Amino acid sequence: MERLVEGCYLEDVYGDLYAVKGLVHPPGRLYAVPRVIRAVKVKDLHAAVGYARAERPEYLFDDPYTGRVVVAVPHEFVRRGIRPSRRAVGPKGLTEAAEELAGHISGFADDFGFTGSLLTGFFGAEPDIDMVVYGGREAYEGLRRLRAEGVTSPVNKEVVHILLESRADTARAAEMLAIEPRKVLTGVFKGFLYTLKIVPQRFWENWGEVRCKPLKQVETVLKVVDDSEGFYTPGRYIVEGVAGGHRCREVVFFRSRFAETAVKGDRVMVRGLLERVEAGGETYYRINIGLNADDFIRVRGP
Repeated sequence: MERLVEGCYLEDVYGDLYAVKGLVHPPGRLYAVPRVIRAVKVKDLHAAVGYARAERPEYLFDDPYTGRVVVAVPHEFVRRGIRPSRRAVGPKGLTEAAEELAGHISGFADDFGFTGSLLTGFFGAEPDIDMVVYGGREAYEGLRRLRAEGVTSPVNKEVVHILLESRADTARAAEMLAIEPRKVLTGVFKGFLYTLKIVPQRFWENWGEVRCKPLKQVETVLKVVDDSEGFYTPGRYIVEGVAGGHRCREVVFFRSRFAETAVKGDRVMVRGLLERVEAGGETYYRINIGLNADDFIRVRGP
């Protein structure tokens, strides 16, 4: 089985398309969620997971790494993998803009491509540009330069409804819009909304050596002390504070909408799943956001 990671898709033996999640996977399986079911695009993450639970029980996996029952497609059910492509498919105006944006990105990134609808060919009523870059800080700084030079512009009132529609499965999405203008991972190019995820080339966790135990949903205020991995998907913020009676070390997320939300020194209100993590002979606590519809992270100020 070829290595498939965040930004890739797989087609299963039933002809459905799944978005691959994360960079590490259980032996013989791939973490993934349905995105195109019977040729119909599914945007809502929770509906997609519900479909897999109801219709594909063979994909459910009692995962010792996450401590949860998750969707993880066995290799024998994968018909083919689909990697991000430099060639966009779709309406002419959209693909021309997308490929022009790709030309700018090629100036500071080598490993990148189109994902989402521009890769699969399944579009909504108002398509946007979805891209993935496999890299590090240099890619993020390149995007910051494009914004500073006016090549891209912040999310505006003409496209914000598209962004909100894509995040309808996050209950507090509208509240989180306050910090959207400062993001360079989302914005506008040639009149089109673009969303871009930067996937780290290496993940900070190893599937075989880390074990998480979900404890309970918590909501708390934390201080961000390190944002150096906050622009990634998957990403994390190193934090200080207490959640559920435990000192919390980090906030982690596996959905790009939570990337680039906070910077060092910010105080953030966070709601998510408190987890106890055992790794490398130590135990610590973190909050995992994005697993539930009412999860959020919102900046409260320095």
